[in-house]
Amino acid sequence: PPEIERPAPGSNIVKSEGVLIATGQKGIRRSTDNGEHWQWVISEGGVGIAVERIKGGFAAISYNTGTKSRRIRISLDSGKVWQAIDEGLPPSSSISSIKQMGNYLICGHPDGIFRSSDMGKTWNRVHPGVDKNEFKFLTTWNNPSSNPNKVFRIYVSGNVLYAVAVNAGC
Repeated sequence: PPEIERPAPGSNIVKSEGVLIATGQKGIRRSTDNGEHWQWVISEGGVGIAVERIKGGFAAISYNTGTKSRRIRISLDSGKVWQAIDEGLPPSSSISSIKQMGNYLICGHPDGIFRSSDMGKTWNRVHPGVDKNEFKFLTTWNNPSSNPNKVFRIYVSGNVLYAVAVNAGC
């Protein structure tokens, strides 16, 4: 495969069993030689949003310019083949994160926090989206605003899940 540029500083990079997976301007890339050479493994016209290690492999979010939505995929073969796992989720251009917590995959989505117990075959919403809550965001001091396009970004530490409301999009 043709060599591509190395990931830029600040790129999201994860490593498992000698394989590096990274985000990039054209999608998701993979290296098996400690970053000396890279190949695109997901490239649908848009940027790579996030990569994560999961049990048995990797998860990734990338933007598809054809569908104008972010797609979630997993690979269980060291990043060679990627399978879409977002069929059960509403399409969105603002999916923020995919994490594993125990045997669950957790997705931060504008419509809420979704959980899958079967590696993305099915999804259940476990919390409504930010705009469905009674939150008020202070854009300036003493000037309450309704939700300015927020989405939950998910963080996991051990068996604790943190959901932080962040701006949707890049």
